[in-house]
Amino acid sequence: MVAQAQNKFLRHASPNEQRTISREDLGFYNAVIISAVYDFGDGFDTTTAQSFFEPIRQCIEAHPFLCVVVGDRHTDKGYFERVPKIHLPDHITILDSVSKEGDGLAAIEEVMAGELNVPFAGGIPPWRIVVLPLGGSQALVVFSFSHTIGDGPTGVSFHRSLLKAVREASKIAPETVHPTVTTPETPLPAPFDTPEHLPISWSFLLAPLLGNILPGFIAKLFGFKAQASTVDAGTWLGTRTMFFDPATNTNKLKLREMPASAVTKAIHAARAHDAKLSGTLARLLARGVGRAVGDNAGVTNYVVETAINMRRSVGVHEDEMGEFASGCYLAVPHVAACEPGTPLSEAEWEGAREATRKLALSAAQLQDQPIGLLRYVSSVRKWLADKVGSERGSSFEMSNIGLFDPDRDGGAASGGARIVKAIFAQPGHVTSSAIAFNIITLKGGALAYTVTWQVGALGIPEDEEEAFITRVCDGIDADFAAL
Repeated sequence: MVAQAQNKFLRHASPNEQRTISREDLGFYNAVIISAVYDFGDGFDTTTAQSFFEPIRQCIEAHPFLCVVVGDRHTDKGYFERVPKIHLPDHITILDSVSKEGDGLAAIEEVMAGELNVPFAGGIPPWRIVVLPLGGSQALVVFSFSHTIGDGPTGVSFHRSLLKAVREASKIAPETVHPTVTTPETPLPAPFDTPEHLPISWSFLLAPLLGNILPGFIAKLFGFKAQASTVDAGTWLGTRTMFFDPATNTNKLKLREMPASAVTKAIHAARAHDAKLSGTLARLLARGVGRAVGDNAGVTNYVVETAINMRRSVGVHEDEMGEFASGCYLAVPHVAACEPGTPLSEAEWEGAREATRKLALSAAQLQDQPIGLLRYVSSVRKWLADKVGSERGSSFEMSNIGLFDPDRDGGAASGGARIVKAIFAQPGHVTSSAIAFNIITLKGGALAYTVTWQVGALGIPEDEEEAFITRVCDGIDADFAAL
């Protein structure tokens, strides 16, 4: 009898990787999702999983994080190990086709919303592909993956690899490809959040410690903060206290899209005001939330939690999968509600410029990054679990992957496969913001954003949440179009 191959230990998780492991194991967070609508051209059958075997095999060869599972996930000593084989049918689901006459965007929204609430199967690498044929040669390819194996740009890297593989595999008969892949013996890249990458000064380390230890009035007097973000009584936080019930916890999603013409116009408007699109979006998102909240709710400000891709700062290629995210917080004052589509005031443009400067500084600065403080937490799992029942540290998250250029390494041959739409989503947050705005722009195409939230997190009756988010989005869309 031949002995079954065993998983191979690769390395222990870093503190930030452990954060994602514990968060998922506690049930707080499931999948990060990067979806793309492909036009596969002629000769590609989107209705059978076999068509995807060879392209996905090539992706597995290129990205070692697709080959790993997490060991001891219920402890503070999680580690990665490589599985010897991957059975591709365990990772691919083909849905029933949607007719061209149907509402394609609504179908995409429904599929992605469902994926947010599905945990990963145990014992196999935590990622899956869901394919929704859209009629003709187009199909939505949903790449859902655990945050334990990568951040948002990890999904973009996957789609760039998949597109390249689809183009190269066009001459291989799908029925000749074996459904089981032997994983390559490739080491994992080193973690990002090491002391060498992210040094922490004593003043930065002691501030949150003293903020927790000292009486509130003394901590405030000397500027010691108990967390990287400071909120006050006027900050909108939705349901101020974070909560979690494993029996009822669920997430919702709203998908919106800005046409390419509006994106080009918005970028030019931001540049004309010495700002960038992310800094401008922070103002538009706060405006949208503020319009839905109203002027009589006692809200004076919003704290925006941002996610920042740090690959460039540490000299890592943009296609490297893994955890390379840090973040910063932006304070945005509440603006009296105005009609959707009202141009930004000069004060708001100044806020966009300031946000642009802060985001650029955070992306370039390695010392005193908040994510680096995690290595001083004795138990990341307990730290996360203890957040339930405490006050939120931010109003909403803005996670902007930025520009996705699927043809960066060369375009499609005539009639070849191409990507025509991209969408990004993640679950609502149990242990941080009440709302997450997840943004991605396809080069030469539309900007798509999803709004995700934990049901019950908005501080209003649950049956009013959909209307609230719709009002937020309607205002954002009108303001964006008016830039």
